[in-house]
Amino acid sequence: AMMIASVLPFLKTLDKDSPFSKAILLGISGAASIGGMGTLIGSPPNAIAVEALNNHGVDIGFLEWMMVGFPLAILFTFVFWLLLSKRYIPRVKEVVIKLEKEEKDDPGSIYKFERIKKRIVLVVLGITLLLWLTEKVHGIPASVVSLLPIILLTMSGVISGDDVRKLPWDTLMLVAGGLALGLAIKETGLANFYVEKIQEFNLNFYILVLCFGFLTVILSNIMSNTATATILIPVGIILTFQNPIVLPLVIGLSASAALFLPISTPPNAIAYSTGKLAQKDFRFGGISMGLMAPIVITIFVLLIFTWLA
Repeated sequence: AMMIASVLPFLKTLDKDSPFSKAILLGISGAASIGGMGTLIGSPPNAIAVEALNNHGVDIGFLEWMMVGFPLAILFTFVFWLLLSKRYIPRVKEVVIKLEKEEKDDPGSIYKFERIKKRIVLVVLGITLLLWLTEKVHGIPASVVSLLPIILLTMSGVISGDDVRKLPWDTLMLVAGGLALGLAIKETGLANFYVEKIQEFNLNFYILVLCFGFLTVILSNIMSNTATATILIPVGIILTFQNPIVLPLVIGLSASAALFLPISTPPNAIAYSTGKLAQKDFRFGGISMGLMAPIVITIFVLLIFTWLA
């Protein structure tokens, strides 16, 4: 939302059907979704996968997730950029960018305070990232560290109580509800029921992981990727109990590769709401990523854990 808001003034100077506008908006929405693979806090399915693994005695920290997710996020972002460049940039004849200099009416204490707030944010960001990355050293859970920015930024006056109330609590409740639903699927034996049905097909482990990757992308395109991860991850853990790490990671990462429809992800919906994109504009990147991502994710995750083993 922040990135799209920052480029909208420029995009308004272009034609509605400008290929450059489409490339920019699709690039931002796609990178926002794909980039969510990179860290534990990047996307709700990541947190669902890690929490489900923690419940089964497998501890994955912030840094461990980055070792798997960050290279994939960089790779897919680059590939998505190539796809958009090939499709839209050859049709761009000329782009004129006009930047207006910001006028400062009061260069005094107000702007000095703004600079101080920026420094406070940078310090808090650095401390938070350091604690996330060194979770295995100090033993403080990432969830506890996540409270640090809210406390420090509120106490320092960088954000107010109203700002805290405006946080996307509905998204957080969706994640919490998803975790509860996943636990219910496990405790009621519903996951075991699904497992028994799937085991009747007697699939090879690698084929099974790949199938779950594609199934995750398909379901995430037509429903919430959080709900998709909630349903599939408990089944995946029980189904591959001898190696429970691989399938949840593949499902969690593949959920961020759903880009086919405007409703597939919140970034897609925000980009579509600008009125400069049609539903068909999402199909090229969505199909390309939907076909490629599960294969690459499956191979990469299997290689990582084969190497670690």
